[in-house]
Amino acid sequence: MHGNEIRGRGLLLKLAYYLTLKYNDPDVKEMMDSTVFHLIPTINPDGFARAARSCTGVTGRYTSDGTDMNRDFPSHWMSGDRIKFADETKMVMNYAKTVPAVLGISFHDGALVTNYPWDGEPDIASGKYAASPDDALFIDMAKTYSLNHKSMYKPSAQCGNDDFRDGITNGNKWYKVFNGMQDWNYYYNDCFEVTIELGCCKYPTSAVSTFGDVWSDNFNSIFAFTRLANYGIKGRVTDFKGNPITGVTITVSGNEKTIKVRHPEGYFWRPLLEGTYNISASKHGYYSLNRRNVLVKKSESTDVSFILIPKSQVRARKRRRRK
Repeated sequence: MHGNEIRGRGLLLKLAYYLTLKYNDPDVKEMMDSTVFHLIPTINPDGFARAARSCTGVTGRYTSDGTDMNRDFPSHWMSGDRIKFADETKMVMNYAKTVPAVLGISFHDGALVTNYPWDGEPDIASGKYAASPDDALFIDMAKTYSLNHKSMYKPSAQCGNDDFRDGITNGNKWYKVFNGMQDWNYYYNDCFEVTIELGCCKYPTSAVSTFGDVWSDNFNSIFAFTRLANYGIKGRVTDFKGNPITGVTITVSGNEKTIKVRHPEGYFWRPLLEGTYNISASKHGYYSLNRRNVLVKKSESTDVSFILIPKSQVRARKRRRRK
């Protein structure tokens, strides 16, 4: 999203090429047959076109109207819609709402670390930890990326005075960011997103030769992280005739973060760590349904489907019986 931070652009183009070229490889085929990839190499093309090769500069960071996109998304802690967003931000928001995703990565440059929510909490000072409802899960996700990277987890590979244990950091603990895409995607779209900082230099002067190293450094991380999309719980919500029901709220007992069933065919996915959970499905006009003691195993997916009954149908049956 920052046009002068270029490694992610090249990385995603290489990933797209690799997935198409290697589809007949059993591991790649299994992943592509079970996972939908949405690859957007550039969401700030005007910034990229203006970017200057500089490790620390900001030329190209902003959109053509001067917006920093990673400060331009709706906040998770303030209700109400802003009147104006950059065109690029609006396009990203419309796309994300139309095409629901389970996991997300936003690639940046300027450090070497995996950053996870919350990026900004109004009542917690910058430099202090701000845990999301899925903090333990996000830590696990962040470590999945960093520990599979060739060097991100190594203290010797970090930039300047950075000191990220295991190559991960809570966003607010690092520095506070309000209106970032990561928090917005998690809160509003149920997309469990992290921010990956790919390197200390934002726009390397030897950019072409750098991309080979970026690909090899991140290869294992990308595929290990992507597999997480299929771990946790998944299912489908229908009525008793098998018709899909959307807009259903899926709740994990003890976790305030709910997700909505957004897929038009009623499917949902919810990443979870291994454990035993109580899962419920609810929607206005329907009787809620609970699944108790749902076992989620490590690196596996548990099917938790629901058949919801309309309250109107039950009332109609009761009236007919009285007659």
